[in-house]
Amino acid sequence: MRAVMTSAISRPGTIAVRRADGSRVARLAGLAIASFVPAAFWSMLIEVAAIWIGAPLAPLTLAFTCAAITLFLAAVCAPLILRGSI
Repeated sequence: MRAVMTSAISRPGTIAVRRADGSRVARLAGLAIASFVPAAFWSMLIEVAAIWIGAPLAPLTLAFTCAAITLFLAAVCAPLILRGSI
């Protein structure tokens, strides 16, 4: 929770506190973006490296790799992004 003091509504001896809350949908969308975008980047980088060494990967292998990275990042990021909202 972030505390914000504003002179417009604070009186001497009081502090105005405002919670910096996003909606649940916005937080879930943020979690999805924070998980999928890096996973897609790393999956593409793995594919480029595989092509560079002469052994391109099957599309299903790339899909599973992207899904695994996405799930890992979601598990790591979820407690940080969704704290206090669920």
